[in-house]
Amino acid sequence: MSKKAILLLVVFGLFDQLSAQNLQLVGHLSYAPLSLAGCWHHVDNSGGEWALVGTSAGLSLVDLDDPTQPVERFTVPSLTNTWREVKSWSGYAYFGSEAPESGITIVNLNYLPDSIQWKVWRGDGFFVDKVVRSHALQAEAGYLYICGGGNVSNGVVIADLVDPWNPHILSKYAANYVHDAFIRGDTMWTSEVYQGQFGVVDISDRSNPVLLTTQPTPGAFNHNTGLSTNSKTLFTTDEVASAPLGAFDVSDLSNIRLLDKYLPSKKPTGEVHNVRVMPGDFLVCPSYRGQLTIVDGSKPDNLIEIAWDSLGNSLVWDADPYLPSGIVFATAKNEGLFVYKPTYTHAAWIEGNVTDAVTGFPLADAKVFVLNTPNADTTGADGVYKTGAPATGAYAMKAERVGYQPQVKTNIPLVSGVIASVNFSLSPLVGTEEVEKATLMQVSPSPFEDFLRVELQHGSPFSSEITTLRLIDLSGKTILEKHANAAGVTVLDGLKKLPSGTYLLQASNGKGGVQVLSVVKI
Repeated sequence: MSKKAILLLVVFGLFDQLSAQNLQLVGHLSYAPLSLAGCWHHVDNSGGEWALVGTSAGLSLVDLDDPTQPVERFTVPSLTNTWREVKSWSGYAYFGSEAPESGITIVNLNYLPDSIQWKVWRGDGFFVDKVVRSHALQAEAGYLYICGGGNVSNGVVIADLVDPWNPHILSKYAANYVHDAFIRGDTMWTSEVYQGQFGVVDISDRSNPVLLTTQPTPGAFNHNTGLSTNSKTLFTTDEVASAPLGAFDVSDLSNIRLLDKYLPSKKPTGEVHNVRVMPGDFLVCPSYRGQLTIVDGSKPDNLIEIAWDSLGNSLVWDADPYLPSGIVFATAKNEGLFVYKPTYTHAAWIEGNVTDAVTGFPLADAKVFVLNTPNADTTGADGVYKTGAPATGAYAMKAERVGYQPQVKTNIPLVSGVIASVNFSLSPLVGTEEVEKATLMQVSPSPFEDFLRVELQHGSPFSSEITTLRLIDLSGKTILEKHANAAGVTVLDGLKKLPSGTYLLQASNGKGGVQVLSVVKI
């Protein structure tokens, strides 16, 4: 094998290797036939680490002192329900569900690892027996926030935890239904899912929350949010298939700006369900279609995925990266509790310009790929792109645009935590036939190893969910067949075991339109 071929194998295998290294599975606990929902962490008085796991039957308390052998030590029953969210404050856990009359169950954790105590609380004073259900909870700085709280308010019910065993309701935020909330300091960030927005609420006076502003989110169905370490960036999720995680500059509430968007690489139709922000602004992202990813969000205008793993096929409901040991545990709805040892490695960012080789003018709508990674970007009117790679290494890149000859650059050295500058100058194509073909279908990476991303240009004869994509070998045998995603990007995965060689990728729109491209498997 030539040195060049060896280098290509190293480069093209790098992303999958880094994904596995950065999310190392160390433990698993099955809950079948129960399903799982939200989760949270707890450290007992002797330093023991616990996972608080919401199940369809109640709450499960899991001993994680040996993360390779997670053990359920206690359970707290509740009304059967698929939704179950849990948070904790000062040695007490609070969990609720959508089940009518489930209320809020309070669990005294102060006697762990030996025993627990629990009771059901449904409000106090004027609101006694009126906290009948909840969708999500937050417990922060001595206050309990109950979202989607039924008879008191479908917004947020705010209670003080001066006595954590007996919360006292202070007020409610009732402007809109609130699916979840994130609290830091004197600000509450509300996920107002049915309005398709997040809200910014002043809670400096907990007895009188005041709405400051709202902001639409990319998928118009905001599920949850999380703030960056410096509180200048809000990361949002939308519970809609193919809806991206968004990064918003919220440093000036009068001028909130969307900086970048992210979708999981292998299954982009599986949206991020909850975003959990770590110090250093690494984003732990439990997602639909069985995915758990880590994204470097420290440059919020250039979000780069640094780890991906599959936990099965069901929704990965939640993940918690906040225990002192650094382990991450995640709840896959049907597959159980997974425990990981993560590695947080800053991305190697790339920024540059794409210009016309003849005029020198910037080119808008040029696509720039980091080959054999899921990372790509499209230039704006200024010809600028921003993308990156998961870690240090030598990479190949490709820039292409309708009407221009693609340009490939190889052996580009990239360094974790460093911004590299790579510019492209594209030469115009001559002849309409080549331009016509270039408008229909774009495929990356090239060559491929484990997966292919197929992008069908919006408005073309193939940008429809009735379009069928077929991967065919040179004997004419169909290897894989899949309907195209109406959103425009379809991932053909599970290709790692295919023999190396040339294959044909065929797009057929069912109306006689067919386009065929050759692709190479390494």
